[in-house]
Amino acid sequence: MTHALKHFPALCARGAILVALGAWGGAFSALLDGINHFAPIWLLLSLCAGLACILSGARGWAAYCLIAALAHAAIMAPEFMRPVSSPAPVSSERTIRVVWLNTWMGSRPTEEVLRYLETSGADFVLVSELHDEGQEGFQRLRAVYPTMIRCEGGHECNTMIFAKRPALSQQTRVGLRASIGEFDVDGARLRLIAAHLARPNPPAGQQREFRALTEAIGDAPQDVILAGDFNSTPWSFTLRRFDAASGLQRHTRAMATWPAQPWTRLQLPAIAAFLPIDHVYSGSHWRLVSVQRGPRTSSDHYPIEATFTAD
Repeated sequence: MTHALKHFPALCARGAILVALGAWGGAFSALLDGINHFAPIWLLLSLCAGLACILSGARGWAAYCLIAALAHAAIMAPEFMRPVSSPAPVSSERTIRVVWLNTWMGSRPTEEVLRYLETSGADFVLVSELHDEGQEGFQRLRAVYPTMIRCEGGHECNTMIFAKRPALSQQTRVGLRASIGEFDVDGARLRLIAAHLARPNPPAGQQREFRALTEAIGDAPQDVILAGDFNSTPWSFTLRRFDAASGLQRHTRAMATWPAQPWTRLQLPAIAAFLPIDHVYSGSHWRLVSVQRGPRTSSDHYPIEATFTAD
């Protein structure tokens, strides 16, 4: 036991440095980039390891732990340092409210989620994991939002747009779980995209879908509003590359949206959401008025509520 405690500081420091090196390796490897989704946790663990080394008198090993903590902090810093445009003034004309929610209804259809979507006051509701399989609740949503756009691809492609106004056109086959609708908002063109991307590991599928989503945005990103479950955090190099390639501005700054319910097979309690994986973007013609995380429902994700006004 004494022998193990003697080597504990060295194990902590080496582990912290190894994870930090892997995290920065994410700049070159999509597989290693998966480490970065948990950057705040690695940062906290590195600091705790450093403190443990200091308390055990191993100050040299503590320095390595602090270096690892700085490495993770440097990966997270751009999210908090990136410029964000000032909120646009509220206007009664050409102002729309958009709600995004991964409903989790594929496995647990609930009255609470349906009631939230019905009463959200949104002009457009974008959802994923909602299945049209004769559910009464689905018809209730159609009564509030007469226009529905659903991507093609069977049961797995369950990303939808519900709208109170008719669509000028729609795309339902884009090579990923995404639905696209073109709308006229009092003379302003809106290209609305709802997307649900694959999980980051194995990375090939998610990387392919990010490329497909960039293509789906098209050659007029200024008219786009995009919302979805990206299964990717802003600490990842993958999401930053998409941000740069999309031509859009992401309005969710480190907004944690998962988990909102007990998670994993162990049903770990959702004390606080810690993964910002749901995001909202817009092009330059749609200025953000406000964005916020919505209330907890029975879904395992928090909703995002955003208001935009057309230039």
